[in-house]
Amino acid sequence: MSYCVAYGCINKKDRKDCRTKSFFGFPLKNLSLVKTWVKMLRRDNFQPSPYSKICSDHFDESCFEYQPFTNRRQQKPGSIPTIFVFSKATSSRRVLDRCLPTTSTET
Repeated sequence: MSYCVAYGCINKKDRKDCRTKSFFGFPLKNLSLVKTWVKMLRRDNFQPSPYSKICSDHFDESCFEYQPFTNRRQQKPGSIPTIFVFSKATSSRRVLDRCLPTTSTET
């Protein structure tokens, strides 16, 4: 069963609503392209295997060409996944004011 390895993506090949999606393996023979794909995923320590897939939702429409007669979507060589949904991380932490015990010096 193929499923998408992109963060937050729930697409699987056997789901009814995913039958029109395509799943693409990492270009393992082109190491520089693999590094680019992994960088775009933003997943720490991710090592793609021959079974790792990314679904067509993460590629721009210009990355595909359609085969005549079958109308199957084929990925153009050198395509890079660029469409991801990442949660926005806060750029800085808020410092909470802490109540320090006050020492009163009443005399």
